[in-house]
Amino acid sequence: MDVEVRQLRVLVTVDDERSFTAAADILGMSQAAVSRSLAALEHDLGTRLMHRTTRRVEPTEAGTSFAATARRVLAELDRAVAAVRGERSVIRVGYQWAALGAHTTPVLRAWNRAHVDSPMRLVRLNRRDGGLADGLVDLAVLRHGVDPELDSELVGSEPRVVAVPIDHPLADRSSVGLADLLPFVVAHDRHTGTTSAGLWTSVGLAVPRMTETGDVEEWLDLIAAGDAIGVTAEGTAHHYPRPGVVFVPIDDAPPIEVRLAWHRRYRHPFASRVARALRAAYDGSGLA
Repeated sequence: MDVEVRQLRVLVTVDDERSFTAAADILGMSQAAVSRSLAALEHDLGTRLMHRTTRRVEPTEAGTSFAATARRVLAELDRAVAAVRGERSVIRVGYQWAALGAHTTPVLRAWNRAHVDSPMRLVRLNRRDGGLADGLVDLAVLRHGVDPELDSELVGSEPRVVAVPIDHPLADRSSVGLADLLPFVVAHDRHTGTTSAGLWTSVGLAVPRMTETGDVEEWLDLIAAGDAIGVTAEGTAHHYPRPGVVFVPIDDAPPIEVRLAWHRRYRHPFASRVARALRAAYDGSGLA
């Protein structure tokens, strides 16, 4: 069986666009050629990768898994080709909410000045794995438990803060405790957020009323409107300042670990170097 690079690019593009027509436009191929290429790949693999309907294309379970592997293989190949040609090879770093908080811009500028041929680019994806499982990124900054298929290194920690509307009773406080939050509705993202009922039960407190939100923008909108408060890492306050929202330190909550993660089977060659740069930013040494 000889799987061709062209077939992998077709699969990934069809999976991204969920349309043969859109994929054909991006790849500069005819729609018929895209369909034939995918059909040939399915024949070689002996399994269906995409469900085709008159309106949409959806990946099968095998298609989702193989497309993720194809993205990582293509990224490795593109990186190797760029190295041989002396071209730039971008390091894609996924994050969910706050990237590196106050360290984001300094780290990016310092890294990209020192590594002109391997610049770092941030990609915000509201996924628990930061986009690693599907091969959408090379590395990811995570602030919660790391899934089993990922490896990671601890690069820093951040204190927790509470986000409240500017006219909230807690807005003028210099700091608050977890017990102070009990009377209020707490907004949280159960998929990628860092706040759960365990934050209170672990110290013997009752759990406040909680409401689920989507990504960080929806979370901030709900808080700014006065409908909830939110607990988050200090990095969110730096990364997403929002008019009408005040961030107040929580003095009795455990800090949040910040980790750099990668797929267990596809460790980027710069993973250790990037982790070292992030750790230096968090510990204040400034060494890349």
